[in-house]
This record gives sequence, C-alpha cells and structure tokens, in this order.
Amino acid sequence: MPNRKIVARELSALLKVLSHPDRILIIQFLASRGEHSVSNIADKLDLPQTRVSQHLALLRTHRLVVEQAAGRERIYDLSTNQLAWWLVDGVDFVAGNIGDVTDEQVSDARNLWVDAFADARVS
Repeated sequence: MPNRKIVARELSALLKVLSHPDRILIIQFLASRGEHSVSNIADKLDLPQTRVSQHLALLRTHRLVVEQAAGRERIYDLSTNQLAWWLVDGVDFVAGNIGDVTDEQVSDARNLWVDAFADARVS
C-alpha cells in the first residue's frame, strides 16, 4: 500500500510540472529539435526568454531536462524522450474534451507531434 501512495504522489508532482502549455511546448520542441539554448527556444516558440528560463528551471529541478554549459550559454535537452511520447499518447485522450474540433483535426495534430520527433522514439 505505501508503494502505491509514493507512486501516486510522484505522478501527481509530475503532472503539476506538466500543467502549463508552455512547458508542454518546450518538451515537444526539445524532443523534435534536440538540444537548444534558452534564447533559441524562446525565439522558435515566440515566448519571452525570461519565461522560458523559468519553465526550464522547473523542468530541470524535476529532472525532465538536463542542462550543460556552452561558454556563456546554457544548453537544454530532454533527459528522456519517453516523456514526449507519453504526451503524444495524451492527445487522443484530451481530444474528446475539445469542442468544435473534428477527428481529422485531432489526428492531424497528433501526426504533427509524431512526425516532429519520429526519429527520437524510444521503444
């Protein structure tokens, strides 16, 4: 019984970290493009650099991304691509909660994510 509580608590913490759309986009971006600097991520996702830095700090604290120094810049990458694939599987689950979206649009969105990082798939 205690083991289930520990797992439930850890999953709850993970879901809280993933509960922001920007963090999900950052994970998807890193899965599809590999390691990048904060400024590159901010530019590509059209987000303020300070916000991206804050999100990356939280993701790093929870060991979802890794950081390495490259001169004066910090480079970030996913610690594992399994997380990105877990999120892809979630597209079908949330599709029923989205109003005014066709099955074809959901399928297109899922395919965009899958195609973006098909080479990164972890068996």
